[in-house]
Amino acid sequence: MSEIRLRTALSDELSAERFEELTRLCEAAFEEPFASAWERVGPGVHVLGEMEGHVVAHAMIVDRRIYLGHEADVALDVGYVEHVATLPELQGHGHGAAVMREIGGIIRDEYALGALATGSTGFYERLGWETWLGPTSVRMVEGERVRSTEDDGNVMIRRTSRSPADLDLRAPIAIDWRAEEPW
Repeated sequence: MSEIRLRTALSDELSAERFEELTRLCEAAFEEPFASAWERVGPGVHVLGEMEGHVVAHAMIVDRRIYLGHEADVALDVGYVEHVATLPELQGHGHGAAVMREIGGIIRDEYALGALATGSTGFYERLGWETWLGPTSVRMVEGERVRSTEDDGNVMIRRTSRSPADLDLRAPIAIDWRAEEPW
């Protein structure tokens, strides 16, 4: 098996053909249509795991804002991880972990905190991510918080040297609203 080569690119540096390849990769990994997902999350930084010129693993970081605590919110701009995918036939070979280690380095260098939502917490815990234990919410455009109980236990964070020293994983956490999947 060939070695994976990691490449980092901004969304606007990727061709339409490369986005089509990424769409096919994500559809294979998630077993659902994916073409509209790129527009939903917006532009970001992509880490591509390539073998023999083809993308076999991917993850991206988009800028998001989260709010920690109750009334006296601490607002943090975070690197939010999206679309972590590996071709199904190549899963379990460390390609997704390699992409996520690169993502972790970008978050460490550029953000106060990393965040993501997943149903596969074990994979990310092995890479240094922590499960958020407090209640999750979505902060609506008007500022109102709406509980998102379906996300409780599925939100994870990655600390950096710029993370708040008193970060309490049991505190409430909220994220700015966006269509379809806020978290």
